[in-house]
Amino acid sequence: MPARRSRARSVVALVACATVAGGCVALTAPAIAHADPTSCAATFNLLIPGTWETSENADPSRPVGMLAPVAEAIERENGKQAEIYVLPYMSRAFDNGHTYADSKVDALSKSKAVLAEVSSKCKKTKFTITGYSQGADAAGDLASGIGNDNGPVPADRVLAVGLLADPGAGTKGSAIVGPRTSGEGIADPRPQGMGKLSGRVASICDPGDLYCSIQKGDNPLLGSLGSILSKTPSANSDSNVDGNARLATALTSDFSGADLPALGRGVAALGQQLSEPNIDVGGVAATASSIAKTLAPMADLIDSGAAQAAAGPLSAAPVGSPEHSASEVLSNAGASDLSAALNTVTTIAETAGKLADSGSSTVAATSGDAAQLSAAATTLGGQVAPLTSVPADALSAASNVLSVLKPATVVNQVLNVATGVTALDVQGILRNLTVLPQKVAALDAHGAHQVAGELNNQFAPLVKMAAAVDLRWVSQILSVIPDPTGYTQIAALVASILGGVDVIRLATLIGQIQEIAWTAVEKLLPPPGQAPDPLGAGAAMAGLLPVGLDLASVAVNMLSGKATKTPPELLGKQSSAATSISAQTENVDLPALTGSLTTMAQSQGAEDLTALVGEGLKAASFFTSGAHTNYNALVVDNAGRNAITWLSDWLNLQIGRSV
Repeated sequence: MPARRSRARSVVALVACATVAGGCVALTAPAIAHADPTSCAATFNLLIPGTWETSENADPSRPVGMLAPVAEAIERENGKQAEIYVLPYMSRAFDNGHTYADSKVDALSKSKAVLAEVSSKCKKTKFTITGYSQGADAAGDLASGIGNDNGPVPADRVLAVGLLADPGAGTKGSAIVGPRTSGEGIADPRPQGMGKLSGRVASICDPGDLYCSIQKGDNPLLGSLGSILSKTPSANSDSNVDGNARLATALTSDFSGADLPALGRGVAALGQQLSEPNIDVGGVAATASSIAKTLAPMADLIDSGAAQAAAGPLSAAPVGSPEHSASEVLSNAGASDLSAALNTVTTIAETAGKLADSGSSTVAATSGDAAQLSAAATTLGGQVAPLTSVPADALSAASNVLSVLKPATVVNQVLNVATGVTALDVQGILRNLTVLPQKVAALDAHGAHQVAGELNNQFAPLVKMAAAVDLRWVSQILSVIPDPTGYTQIAALVASILGGVDVIRLATLIGQIQEIAWTAVEKLLPPPGQAPDPLGAGAAMAGLLPVGLDLASVAVNMLSGKATKTPPELLGKQSSAATSISAQTENVDLPALTGSLTTMAQSQGAEDLTALVGEGLKAASFFTSGAHTNYNALVVDNAGRNAITWLSDWLNLQIGRSV
């Protein structure tokens, strides 16, 4: 057993306190208790790691992740008197077919079970609970339940609760340690508070970590989205299926059964199986089913707006990085026909499965069934050829990036589209779209060139936005985000309308008109020394007429502001919010919205949102950022201790007082 710290040293260490706005708040501890029999440790120390730091099958005795130094410090200080238990749980976020909320529920249920078991077996054992990130989310909920007499152990048996980067930060009864933050956790403070555990809960948050410090009043869109994604279980769970659940599930990719590096080998193996004289239909069904498990999440990803939106940033990543490999995979997947390939391989699996179920373990290669399967396998090979041409190492490196691409992309896209919509000069665009065809019809070269130039500038942010993301996809996401300011709903409506307009073609036609009109102007007003060429100018202007007609036909949706219903593919079924937006697009025209957009663009909320995007916010709500992973460097007290050291010392203090 490691040497124990002397009682004198423990008393000296008792002066540790939590810094709160330059002062200290004492964190109370329960009365000292005697140790249990040798079969039970004096304390049971539950540590809940953060997202992706552990798994369901991890060894609970092995410290991992951000809290590993904390566990090691407790072991070093207390030896066998302190049992360490690092919770094995799902520890995922949207990348294994379950949402973040599903994973947190898994952590919470398993934490309750292990605490209840130890409490029942070891009547005198005391407990500490510590969590980081998603683990803090679960640990804080667990502590709130215990403090309000609704937990697996009595509150008087809990010595201390440490929460690091808690998405429920701001919960009443938890003491803030270290620098004060300006916001609260993205999952919202726990309404019941910490109850009887008040004073025994320490919460540490880097002010720059949006996971535990976000001002939702200033950023209602991001705050509402964070609440939905952090609290809503998937539509596959036992909870009621609503728009929020469909949104959370739609942003979830299930790559758990996918094996991208083995895709090419699988397709080749399928062809080999079907070339045998006597075909093992059970083996064919198994191989085809395995291929389908890989193709399904890839096809879903390619069909979503996330793949298109992420293409640019991924391709800009350094060559050889997982992100750049993901770009290569997405490009080749886009060149493949994955939806058709998934249908093909599913048909092969079903056909072969039915043959096997009928009692025929093999079929002759000369049979009609074999010929049908072989032809389908050949078709499959062509459908996935671009994707299977990607080197296996690139496919392997890309897998983790692709599995979290949806949630990592959606926050950026929603913010960028909401910001872009408010920045549009919709009134000017609509006015000039009305005037430009008139200038063309009147063969007014000067006027056409001027108006087209204005439209080019006005269209620039819209073209950039349309090229980066599927506006219809984003409008569906926006439509289910509850935003009390109403900005999000207006942005959803405008994005839905614009999603029904061929923005890229419209901008191209405007550019053509500007170029032709400028040519005509040059012929009418040539440089000094050259004679005007009115015939040439007339010929050039004549070329404007068909372009102008084309412009009018493409612009009609935007001029009228009537958008077709946004397709509900993203959410599976339209929620009430999505239905409301779709109904509005049939009855509200875009010109009527321009006043609202102008008001939005001039508001403080729009300025805050623009600033948020300008700061380069990615998906810090659920994924790593510098602030979210910097707790071993975040100084939290006047002694210069970082968050990890402070937390370790404080937990050891409470443990030392109990034995």
